[in-house]
Amino acid sequence: MDIYFDEEQLSVKYDEDIDNTLQWDDVTRVAAYKVYTYPGEVTFLVFDTVSGETIEASDEMSGWLELLGGLPNIFTLPADWQDQVLEAEAGGEDVVLYRR
Repeated sequence: MDIYFDEEQLSVKYDEDIDNTLQWDDVTRVAAYKVYTYPGEVTFLVFDTVSGETIEASDEMSGWLELLGGLPNIFTLPADWQDQVLEAEAGGEDVVLYRR
């Protein structure tokens, strides 16, 4: 499971046969949430598009840290957005980071 992105698009490869791509210009909402797993929690970023497509990326995927580092260059995010993601409650409400 890998995350690839540049200044124009995001691609998430879930396995050998599933590869989703979206254009940053099509993103209408970016949110984060956490779920309980064994032995801890998994953090997800959700990207919703104008066409209703959704792509999710998790902290278990390679490229996660690079994506976190690049997001402020692509979207206008709150100054404390990384703290909001870290402090999100597993099983709780989505933390909306961007909305167009």
